[in-house]
Amino acid sequence: MAFRKLVGSYKDYTLSTHIIEAGYLAVDVDTGSLRIGDGVTAGGTEVGGGGGSSSLGDLAAIGSTMTAPSNADLTFKTAGTGDIVLNDITIADNAIKTNRTNDNLNLIAAGTGAVVVEGIKIQGTQLSTEDSSPGIEIAGNLIPSQNGVFQLGSATRRWQTLYVAAETIDLGGATIKSDGTGNIEIAASGATLPTGSKVGTNGISLTGSKAGTSLRPVQNVGLFVNDGSSTLTDAQLLATTASLTLEFNATVEDVPVYTGAGQAFTLANGTDLASTTAAGITLFQF
Repeated sequence: MAFRKLVGSYKDYTLSTHIIEAGYLAVDVDTGSLRIGDGVTAGGTEVGGGGGSSSLGDLAAIGSTMTAPSNADLTFKTAGTGDIVLNDITIADNAIKTNRTNDNLNLIAAGTGAVVVEGIKIQGTQLSTEDSSPGIEIAGNLIPSQNGVFQLGSATRRWQTLYVAAETIDLGGATIKSDGTGNIEIAASGATLPTGSKVGTNGISLTGSKAGTSLRPVQNVGLFVNDGSSTLTDAQLLATTASLTLEFNATVEDVPVYTGAGQAFTLANGTDLASTTAAGITLFQF
């Protein structure tokens, strides 16, 4: 079987007995395979050709697959400042990038597998930890790419507990602060609470809306009227707008309603009823 040296003239040798000089390449003219000499092995070592197995040092190459010895790393290394380029993917220093303009660099696991990078597991659209870490740490600001578009959680998938620093929660410009001891401060403009709000089990009293009751705590009671043109249940009637709102005194005390609201009230003997002298003289409460 003859072969041709790539360095030197064409010569016919028998591969089974001829030793190719170290560092020289030769072509097997019968099979077209490329062989490399080591100065010791007869016929040298085949490099590719025919889809068979060949060897590059301690690496094995079968067809288009290159493998390292058992439990060993497969290392690609360039000299100087050169990069490793694999089908438009460049590995340079500590970075992997694509050479195609505006193309994404996709890391995809086959089947149901996941891509794991330093304990961070990426599977489909799910991001989780692969090891025993309690969670994923964010070393920087977490900022959405658009204003007022994306949600944190959803109506069916809510965060269990929100831990934030004692300084500020900004809700559309309104701020909620804590001094760290459990006291909460709401922005100077205050907060609008819904009707029926309570402190503990006690309802929050309102001040009257009329000039005579503006200084007194009152309880608003709606008066609902049905003219009989339609039949409504109590629930249906209460769901409508009250025809009239009555202000009832929200507290029970010994200060008369009139004097407590800054009104004058004259007794039968001609003296004025004053809140400071009228303890126990409550005429009525409503």
